[in-house]
Amino acid sequence: MSVRDADLTLRQIVELCDKAVELRNSMTWEEFRGDWRKQMLGERLVEILGEAVKRLPNELRDRHPQLPWDKIAGTRDYIAHGYDRVDYDVIWGVLDVEAARLKASVLAILAKEFPGPPAGQAN
Repeated sequence: MSVRDADLTLRQIVELCDKAVELRNSMTWEEFRGDWRKQMLGERLVEILGEAVKRLPNELRDRHPQLPWDKIAGTRDYIAHGYDRVDYDVIWGVLDVEAARLKASVLAILAKEFPGPPAGQAN
């Protein structure tokens, strides 16, 4: 993976976190539990977050051990391979708490690792 790709992937993670928080803010726990469409959308967002984390270079992940990279990637695997036994408390926790935390941490990583405008954009 090129440095540019890592920059892009981190920015995609921020966008996914925004979508997860927006989804969470659009409903209550009861609405989430009672609507399979919302559950599947939550699953998909968490799954894509995990896949994005897997695309990051190990060197970058190693420089930022404060984040549970393996847990995020593992949650993706849990959803993809255990689709018939997904724990919606876990999905809700990501939407309700973890996505906002992840976004803040990734923004800090972007500021440190990739200061300035995204690759391909002018100031």
